[in-house]
Amino acid sequence: MKPTAHLLGVDWGTSNLRVMRIADGGRVLDSRSDPRGAGGLTPDQFHDVLRDVAGDWLNEGLPVLVSGMAGARGRWREMAYLPCPAGVADLAGAIASPDDAPGVRLVPGVAAFEDDRLQDVMRGEETQVLGLDLQDDAVVVGPGTHSKWIRTAQGRITGFRTFMTGELFAAIRKGTILGGGMGEPGVDDDAFAAGVARALKDPAVTAALFSVRVEGLAGRLSPASAADYLSGLLIGAEVAAQLDTRERPILLIGAEPLCARYASALAQADFHDVRISDGAAATALGLWRIHEAVSR
Repeated sequence: MKPTAHLLGVDWGTSNLRVMRIADGGRVLDSRSDPRGAGGLTPDQFHDVLRDVAGDWLNEGLPVLVSGMAGARGRWREMAYLPCPAGVADLAGAIASPDDAPGVRLVPGVAAFEDDRLQDVMRGEETQVLGLDLQDDAVVVGPGTHSKWIRTAQGRITGFRTFMTGELFAAIRKGTILGGGMGEPGVDDDAFAAGVARALKDPAVTAALFSVRVEGLAGRLSPASAADYLSGLLIGAEVAAQLDTRERPILLIGAEPLCARYASALAQADFHDVRISDGAAATALGLWRIHEAVSR
């Protein structure tokens, strides 16, 4: 017997949109993707884009639950950030609908505070994290443009830290003297490992970055390998800042090639329990768990 969909789950990132028909238990039956991410839309465009992408699925009368940047300031409807610690029940209790789509519900983000001052925020990652089977002391690492290190306990998000590693990598390649003639990353694992080693040894990353030029002038680094060395420096600096989590289980979640790079850097830094999780499946299951909590 073919499984029946019970939820339309929407993962609306800054650059992309994914709509999923989700069955009981969080299994994805079908999905559709679109490049119209939240970053390029005005508040009045979201409903039309969702109708365009979801299409006939909306005729099934399923509840629609949206996580990610649709709830950011200036987007479909601004959703408040919930303070840590935050779990499924907390998110389910704070969902709300945009004015032009009362049948759609948006998941709030999560914020970290220190001394009652806002320190960090996330949107979308919270849904992924809560779709994982978490150990009490796990750290979920989401590599990407803005990499997140998210601490968990008792199935809730207890704190996190954001690193602009991916965005900084792109900015250095495109807008600094270091990027001149630099090739594409992913071709030289040894250069990547050398960059990680340098960053672990020397945490002053703004000084270590100039070694990209020095290594090239010394003939030890070719233009073709420079991007991998730079990637190693930046990821290594990120890992070096989180060495206090070395004894905890680390769950990597995101694009597989990037997660593999992080796993390699973590191994160099003597992290011993590192696992890679399926990000798409985790998002779907997180949406399902929030939906279930709302329905109780």
